[in-house]
Amino acid sequence: KHLTQIIQQAMQHKGFAFVDIFSPCVTFNHDNDYPFFKPRVKRLEDEDHDPGDWKIACEKAMVWGDTIYTGLFYQKKNVRTLGQLEPVLDEGGPLAFRPLGLNDGQGRRILDRMM
Repeated sequence: KHLTQIIQQAMQHKGFAFVDIFSPCVTFNHDNDYPFFKPRVKRLEDEDHDPGDWKIACEKAMVWGDTIYTGLFYQKKNVRTLGQLEPVLDEGGPLAFRPLGLNDGQGRRILDRMM
C-alpha cells in the first residue's frame, strides 16, 4: 500500500519524479532478506519529515543500517514545468502526435533518403 501511494504521488507530480524501489531477492541475497528489512524499514512520513529540506533529504537517503528510510525524501514545489517555460510544448498535445505538415511526396522523399 505504501509503494502504491508513492507511485501515485510520483505520477501526479508535475515535473520530474524518481522512485527507487528495492525488493529483497530471496534467490541470491540471503543476507538482506525480509527478516533483515522488517525491523529496519521506517516510513519518513512517520518521522515528521519535511520533504522540502534538501539537506535533510540527502542525510536520510544515506542512512542504511539499523534504520532504512522509505517514502518521499524530497519534493520541490512551485517550480515551473518545461511546458510552462516553453509554451509551444504545451500547445497542441505531445510533439509525437502533431501533424508534420508534409504532403505524401515530401514524406516519401525524406524516408527514401533515410533508407
